[in-house]
Amino acid sequence: MSMWSNIESMVTDTCASHQIAHRKKAGSSPIEVEFKIHGQGNLHGDGMAIWLTKQRATTGTVFGSADNFEGLGVFIDTYKNQRPGVVFPYVMAMMGNASVKYDKDHDGKENEIAGCSARGIRSASVPTKIRLTYFQEKSLKVDIQYKSEGEWTECFETGPLTLPSVAYLGFSAETGELSDNHDIISVTTNNKYVNKGYTEQGSSTTPDKGIGRGKQFNRQREGGSWKWFFFKVVVFGAVVVGAY
Repeated sequence: MSMWSNIESMVTDTCASHQIAHRKKAGSSPIEVEFKIHGQGNLHGDGMAIWLTKQRATTGTVFGSADNFEGLGVFIDTYKNQRPGVVFPYVMAMMGNASVKYDKDHDGKENEIAGCSARGIRSASVPTKIRLTYFQEKSLKVDIQYKSEGEWTECFETGPLTLPSVAYLGFSAETGELSDNHDIISVTTNNKYVNKGYTEQGSSTTPDKGIGRGKQFNRQREGGSWKWFFFKVVVFGAVVVGAY
């Protein structure tokens, strides 16, 4: 198991910040991220993203990262632009092919391959987490924890998709005219893959440094995940001022 804790407060509620750090990791597993989106006031935005892309990300207009990316973006969008009938915050996935642009004006409506509403994920009273499980060349499953600690809610499972064989794992966040805090608290992966019918028994303890939510777990997992991936991990925060 590999865990990185207290990685970065990517974007703050009161000032602009831009931080880039990276680590290399060999292995394959679901990726579990604990994060926190919070701030003052009733108006806030814009959201954050998790990336698995062929190229190392640079600062840009898609939740702080460059557009025309090649690979996967999973977006936690906290500000509604032009998507009638959709409850925000909203979690969605997009596959980029280096030429398709993100439909920012309509909150990714034209790009979405799967998504779900997650009202309450911002400023939740429990640790907020997202878990990405890739069933190689079959599907991507995304689960989120925000209603109560230990309760995972399935957000979506996609149809067949193929991720880059060598990918950069990155995180970004963005504020525009509105602001919010976007914190990455920890990123956890296991250096192995699991198959159907396999029961994993292990322990995961969140380091202290003010977090203080360590616990042990036993859980049944389904399917393979991130098999034979070599991750180059890029963690970064960005602000795009005047994005609108």
